[in-house]
Amino acid sequence: MALNINGTTGISGVDGSASAPAVTGTDSNTGINFASDTVNINTGGSTRATVDSNGRLGVGVTSPNSLFEVNSGSSGDVTVMRIRSNGSAGDTAYMAFDGSANSTRARIGNEIGSGGHGNLVFEVRNESTSNLTESFRIRQD
Repeated sequence: MALNINGTTGISGVDGSASAPAVTGTDSNTGINFASDTVNINTGGSTRATVDSNGRLGVGVTSPNSLFEVNSGSSGDVTVMRIRSNGSAGDTAYMAFDGSANSTRARIGNEIGSGGHGNLVFEVRNESTSNLTESFRIRQD
């Protein structure tokens, strides 16, 4: 295996694998490896995250079909994507759906109320005022 170090192009020539990544710390089966137009992050000798040549990120997926895809990888496992605020009254953690120029068209959020209870809030953009308007709320009392 040849390792090339060039002042212009950097380090090249070592792709590695999930069980023997090209870039590691002291743990020899945890690190980064490279494949054909793909970069993988590996822990414990298994690929945990992949970025492919189309810019798609797969977490628990080595061949993502969407821009961002998450999979637990095992049958019967629960897959969770968590968006978290610090949990104080007035905090909101939400997922926004934007149009062009970063204008939020809709969002789903968890709004923390004064009693520490979370409310699931659905909001959509009112096209006449350009403001987000609450459309639906599930309250926890």
